[in-house]
Amino acid sequence: MKYGWVVLLLLGAGIASPKAKAQAEVYGDFTATRISSAVNTDMLYGATTGLILDGPTWHRMVISADIQARFVGKSGLSLTGAAAGPRFSFPLKRHGFTPYGEFLVGFARFNNTIYTNQLGATSDGQIQVNGGVAKKVSPRWDIEANYSYSQFYALGGQYNPKSFGIGAIFYFVKR
Repeated sequence: MKYGWVVLLLLGAGIASPKAKAQAEVYGDFTATRISSAVNTDMLYGATTGLILDGPTWHRMVISADIQARFVGKSGLSLTGAAAGPRFSFPLKRHGFTPYGEFLVGFARFNNTIYTNQLGATSDGQIQVNGGVAKKVSPRWDIEANYSYSQFYALGGQYNPKSFGIGAIFYFVKR
């Protein structure tokens, strides 16, 4: 429950600011995730979706809140999760690129039906450190590429999913 209050505080700080531009975006990515345990390494494929709520601008940095869900799997294995946290982006107006970084906290569930010598299913907390770059292609659309390193705390923290995603961001208000 302690993590829930932290997430709500971060979201509130990102939304309730006198300098906020009241901008919201949704995004969707095709995601490839490499997940390794002490015994096996597997590639899982799927989607990452999310909602970004822009907050204040400090110098040239936009501080936002990101709420994200990831659904990746393959035959017999799946990893689903949800996380939220602050996002820091640095729009470069001259070239239309926006590099960003974020730190998310949430929960994930890992299901295993193919490796009988390992645990079948488990849920636990996770943290993610994500980074990427978006390129403006129109007033309402960006394309993006990102990388994510996660720490999934199940089974003593032996799972550290690493993900690469490529997708699009839709802005509800023209920029």
